[in-house]
Amino acid sequence: MINIRTITFGVLLAVVAAGCATANASGPPEIQYGRDICVECNMIISEARFATAYRLADGSSKKFDDVGDMVVHLDETGDAPTEVWVHDFETEDWVAAEVAFFVPTLSVASPMGHSILSFSDETRAQSFAHDVDGHVIDWATVRTLPAMNGLVGHHHMHEDEMMDDGPMSHHHHEEVSP
Repeated sequence: MINIRTITFGVLLAVVAAGCATANASGPPEIQYGRDICVECNMIISEARFATAYRLADGSSKKFDDVGDMVVHLDETGDAPTEVWVHDFETEDWVAAEVAFFVPTLSVASPMGHSILSFSDETRAQSFAHDVDGHVIDWATVRTLPAMNGLVGHHHMHEDEMMDDGPMSHHHHEEVSP
């Protein structure tokens, strides 16, 4: 015969287990590509090779379509994630950001244009960087990159300088008299 004490204990145990499941969540969240929304830009996350995420102490996660969007969001919110995850650009496997290798480059357009690519393997990152005349940086360096015109990274400065100092900036417009 089941008594009230056994039922109460069972209910209490189920509630505690459910609470712990959320609080102790770890690892990258599942992203439903083509359905989930980037919390920074509100665009649909559609490409695994650029997708990123982080988890907060309460077990909740935030998902992004681009490394740069995640960096902007971290700077804006002051969130203190317990885990940060990025996808390897080539294999599309999740990798913890603190052990990943990053290549900022304008040779590949990421969803929001930040174009900071992630790799789980330093040799592949170095090879890719060499092919695009870039360089490899770590997560700590990514976090210190400046934002210029809404885009994260020094690699965007070259583009801006070209616009400011390029041939188009030297064209003079003649005023036409009536």
